[in-house]
Amino acid sequence: MIAIFLTWLIVAVGALSCIYMLFCAWSRFPRRDFDDVVHFLYPVDLALAESLLDPAAEFEFRWKLSRQEFRQAQRKRMRLYLELVRRMSHNSKVLVEFGNAEANCHDPRSVELARALQQKAVEVRFYSVLTLVKLSVWMWFAPNDHGHSATMPRLRKAGDLDGLQSYHALKVAAAAAFLHLGPGELEMLTQNL
Repeated sequence: MIAIFLTWLIVAVGALSCIYMLFCAWSRFPRRDFDDVVHFLYPVDLALAESLLDPAAEFEFRWKLSRQEFRQAQRKRMRLYLELVRRMSHNSKVLVEFGNAEANCHDPRSVELARALQQKAVEVRFYSVLTLVKLSVWMWFAPNDHGHSATMPRLRKAGDLDGLQSYHALKVAAAAAFLHLGPGELEMLTQNL
C-alpha cells in the first residue's frame, strides 16, 4: 500500500515539475521590440578582447614579469576576459529573444533577417558558454599554476568557432536586422553591442 502511494506521489511530483518547467520556458522569453533591445545590450570592446588574446602580448608578459607577477597579471587578464565573454553571452541572449519576437512577423524580409541574427547569436552563445566553462575551470582549479597550462590565446576558439569573428558577424547581422533604424539609433545599437 505504501509502495503504491509513493509511486503515485513520485509520478505526481514529476508531472507537476514538467508543468512548472513548461510554464517557466513559456513565460521566460519576453517580447522584445526594436526600442528596448538597444537599452538591454552591454558594450563589448572587441579591441580589448583582441589584445587580451594576443599571443605576442602574453609572450611579452611572460618574458618581462617574474613568475609570481605573471600569474597575477594573467589572473587579472582572465577576469577581464571573463567579463567580456559574459557580456557577449548576455547580448546574444537578448538578440535571440528579439529574433523569437520577430519570427511571428508577417514581413518575410524581417523574418529572414531575424533568423540570420538568431543563427549568429546562437553561435556566439555557444562560444560564450564553452569559454565561460573553460575560464571558470582554469580560475577555480588551477589558481597557482597559470604559467604554462592556461594561455589566453587558446580561448580565441571554442569548438570550431572563433569567438571574436563570431561576435563581429553578430554585430553585422544586428545592423542588418535593424536597418530601418535612423543613423543615430543604428550607431547607438552598434556602440551598445
